[in-house]
Amino acid sequence: MEKLTNAFLLISKPYGITSRKFLNEISTVLGEKRIGHLGTLDPMATGLLFVAVGKFTRLLPYVNLPTKEYVIEIIFGIETDTWDITGKVLKSVDVAVKESDILRVLPKFTGKVKQRVPFFSAKKLKGVELYKLARNETFIEAFKEVEILGIEYVSFRDNKLILRVTSSTGTYMRSLAYELGLALGVPATLSAITRTKIGNLSINLATTLNRLKKGDFSKGLIPPQAVINAPMIIVDGDLFRIGKPQDLTQAIVLDKNYNVIGIGEIKGTLKPKVVIDENNRIS
Repeated sequence: MEKLTNAFLLISKPYGITSRKFLNEISTVLGEKRIGHLGTLDPMATGLLFVAVGKFTRLLPYVNLPTKEYVIEIIFGIETDTWDITGKVLKSVDVAVKESDILRVLPKFTGKVKQRVPFFSAKKLKGVELYKLARNETFIEAFKEVEILGIEYVSFRDNKLILRVTSSTGTYMRSLAYELGLALGVPATLSAITRTKIGNLSINLATTLNRLKKGDFSKGLIPPQAVINAPMIIVDGDLFRIGKPQDLTQAIVLDKNYNVIGIGEIKGTLKPKVVIDENNRIS
């Protein structure tokens, strides 16, 4: 089977597995120990995971994917300790939420908002994850500023609300569910979540673990120039790999769709910062 390495991969994570365990499975299938990702998904979450394979793990700090899109389901009448359906049920009551009330309060959750951080989360307080404190029944109320760029109402039936949410990195959909319940005066919890977009990368571009197992690499491969905001420059690769600065005078110029639109003049020196070569240091 053809080996896949040194690549960015967009892959769909299934339900019920941690992002870390899923990465380990990808690593085993590809036979590549060097693997990393951006944007952790909870075990109950499905959908897009952005993965770097092989030497491309060195490029992860330069990837620019600042927004996420999710389709979420919120169920009213239930409250759990984790604010999602996998947690311990703290309250279960009959409620009669009106669609008109939902539409009235939704706009309050868009824009830059201070969001409650779930008690059971990996956010640290003085070096200790909040979930570890919560397991010892120490519940710390913390807030963080996030930006919710848009909330699209999809449907509401049998006390189950479906929304499409576009937000900044680090926004908790569990918190959105919990706080929406507070605004409506009823218990609420996140009952399902799928990440459908990372930046401008959509779920229809993603591959699956089953495809990888079959050696099918026809989907999911993302070129670096699609996710790293930097100009493309053609240089002497051998000189670059040994870390030698190069005087630059001109470069091929591409537009945002990677079409060649001309030649640009450059005045300066290019110095290696990250070299995709196992035998060289990272400058």
